[in-house]
Amino acid sequence: MRSPVADPSPRATVTPDAGTAPLTPVTRAEAFRRACRYEWRHLAGLRSTWVLLGVAGVLSLLTGVTVLLDLDPGEVEPPVTAAAMADVITWASLATQVPALCFFLLVLGTGPVSTDLVRGAARTTWLAVNGRGTAYAAKCLVGFLVGAATASASALLGALSSALVLATAGGAQPEWGRVVVPALRFSLWMGCWALLCLALVSLIRSRIVPVLFLCMWPLIVERLLGGLLGRLPGLDGVGGWLPFAAGRAMLTDVSAYPADDRPFARALVGSDLATAPATGLFCLYTALIAAAGCWAYCRRDATSG
Repeated sequence: MRSPVADPSPRATVTPDAGTAPLTPVTRAEAFRRACRYEWRHLAGLRSTWVLLGVAGVLSLLTGVTVLLDLDPGEVEPPVTAAAMADVITWASLATQVPALCFFLLVLGTGPVSTDLVRGAARTTWLAVNGRGTAYAAKCLVGFLVGAATASASALLGALSSALVLATAGGAQPEWGRVVVPALRFSLWMGCWALLCLALVSLIRSRIVPVLFLCMWPLIVERLLGGLLGRLPGLDGVGGWLPFAAGRAMLTDVSAYPADDRPFARALVGSDLATAPATGLFCLYTALIAAAGCWAYCRRDATSG
């Protein structure tokens, strides 16, 4: 005689205990909110985060000292233009090709994704936030906001420090109203930088290689590539449309410089784009690379675990 077995069909139901609250589905918006809180608490729980932000804050306060290099001791009211001040509070991005703050935020930008993929914590993250897409979107939003907020705080501290130094040295204050827009572009630029960091980690699935790439590409490789492309017929000037050439044009408004300084500033920027189209182009590059990173983050981990 065959022994009776439990009915495995979907008709079998489980009745919750009387003291157990009924399970309710979580909406996508709620899942995304929880994922963002998860990412922020993870980032805020790291000591390295606060060390880097503290160092960035101290260096931001010290940027005002660099204004003294532009002052002539023989002048009673040495002029400091708004364009020069904007370059100072963005950590001299015109001279260094990218804001020096970028190198500090590399650790924060590459950390969230590399922790998942390189250290094998991806499954825990996906279970905690209900999916890969939600996890990646939360990393993007939190990373962008941290990058933009850090840049905004840095610009504010740098402006206050510079104003105090100028007042102490007897120098004339620049037109601060004309510094606000460059500072906002700087904040947007740094938010995009955080997205580029995490997207490249997703694409390459490494932490060291993206850091090396982001250090070498804007400083050396893109300049060489732009020069080589400019030698090809019909591609003259295409180097100014490359990602970080557009990024430099976004940060530096060459038209705001004195006429005598514009050729040199334009040579450092390496692009003839005005700030508005350069901003749109740099954001477009960022969005495309971030989308490619999302595709890699979801697809590759789905197949390789």
